[in-house]
Amino acid sequence: MDIWFIYVVKTLLLPVASLLLLSCYGCFYVIKNKAGGRWILIAPLVSLVLLSLPVVAISLAKWQQQYSALDFTDVDRLKPQAIVVLGGGVVASAPEYGGTTTVNSRTLVRLRYAAHLVRNLQLPLLLTGGRVFDSEGESEAEIMALVLRNEFNVPVQWLESLSRNTAENALYSQRILAENKINRIILVTTAMHMGRAVTQFERLGLSVIPAATGFKSISSLNLFYFLPSARALEISSMAIHEWLGQQWYRLRY
Repeated sequence: MDIWFIYVVKTLLLPVASLLLLSCYGCFYVIKNKAGGRWILIAPLVSLVLLSLPVVAISLAKWQQQYSALDFTDVDRLKPQAIVVLGGGVVASAPEYGGTTTVNSRTLVRLRYAAHLVRNLQLPLLLTGGRVFDSEGESEAEIMALVLRNEFNVPVQWLESLSRNTAENALYSQRILAENKINRIILVTTAMHMGRAVTQFERLGLSVIPAATGFKSISSLNLFYFLPSARALEISSMAIHEWLGQQWYRLRY
């Protein structure tokens, strides 16, 4: 299936697009019928408010955070042979870096944690991420490698530059790992994404130790957790995105 079509459908299903489309339909319905159908306007408005509340957003995030932080006793027991880091996106033409492409904040969080693990565990590193839409230019894995080498002084052993989604991350990474007789890995990605990632890598016969980062949590409730914010809406969208991704992967893979 064409990658453009998948991304367009995904965008339309997620907040804010889905709620805006439903609101537009509600306006059209109310104007046309001059009565009734008000719930079509009320439902997306209430949903938008709820998804914008930090207390709701973090609850959704925790629902998707299926794995806790890395347990080093698992590392000692399973003796992983490599660390695999999944790309999380890039920023094209970043002006502060002279207009070059660099990693986005989600990927940077993963790289920072990977650098920490490499220094502590002294394991070889595989970066996975290709070109989603553009066939030319550097792959996401190549851009990630530059950041690790130049900013964290961390060497990279292997680059996987063909994948366009999590399932392909696993598929093409497994081929590289198999060539090097590696079947036990530490997998680094953000906490909400870890459930889907582990499923795909284990499906290919790899033994996976999850090393999640970027956890969302509530330390102590206060008034601000009940006030709408754009950041909370973003977290809600990410949690819903992961849930939709899991359902799609169950059907597709």
